[in-house]
Amino acid sequence: MIPLLLIGATVVGACLVFGYSSFMVGFILMAAGILGLIAFMSTPGAILRPGENEVVERRHYIGKHDDHRSYRD
Repeated sequence: MIPLLLIGATVVGACLVFGYSSFMVGFILMAAGILGLIAFMSTPGAILRPGENEVVERRHYIGKHDDHRSYRD
């Protein structure tokens, strides 16, 4: 509910400053939507499932044992 009120206040404020037109309303709503999508995509997940932790550990093995063969040539 709060984000909708903030978007509405942004649209009203932009229309007061730049003049009311359907182009201005559409442009401000599109800009707010893109900004909201970027903010949503950049936030990490808040709920961790059992067994998860925030640190992802990756190991890279370089050398003669990197092919993981179980037999010898």
